[in-house]
Amino acid sequence: MNGFVESIDSWRDFYMLTGSASATLVGLIFVAVTLHIDVIAEAKKSSDIRMLAEEIFINFLMILSFAFIFVVPSDTSTGIGYPLLILGIIQIVHTAALWLRFLRRKDEHRVFESSMILRGLLIPNTICYLTLTFIGADILQGRTRYLGWMVMVIVWLTIAAVENTWHLMMRVAELKRNRRNSGSFQ
Repeated sequence: MNGFVESIDSWRDFYMLTGSASATLVGLIFVAVTLHIDVIAEAKKSSDIRMLAEEIFINFLMILSFAFIFVVPSDTSTGIGYPLLILGIIQIVHTAALWLRFLRRKDEHRVFESSMILRGLLIPNTICYLTLTFIGADILQGRTRYLGWMVMVIVWLTIAAVENTWHLMMRVAELKRNRRNSGSFQ
């Protein structure tokens, strides 16, 4: 078990940095959303705008959660494995619901192109959360051979969330400009 603890401890700096960056980005998202709360609040709960805003927030919170899990002193595989496995399963179920919502929605009702939602949200979330579940199951067995894959999970979720934030803010600004020019919300 000593090798397990040493392996987990060797990642603590990475998770401290990850948690700090994620917390900062969550704060910046709150500022950005607050500046455009009128458009986001007006959007239907089923709209692409609300979905993307919620998913960006959830993904950054998940990354922050990973940091919390790995910096809490734990000398057992269950203290890390179960939280990762549970978060992974919850997010797989959540992502499956997003897939269903995406597949049922007609393209003419989308605020964003289908390819952007697939490339920027659904595919990264699916792969990352399946990988997270696999990593959690491996850690539960007292192994850390796939622990390095957490880097891919965190980096890809971070890149997707930042990119999605950019697309969201650009689209919201466009909608505000259109509303200002036409006198109504599109």
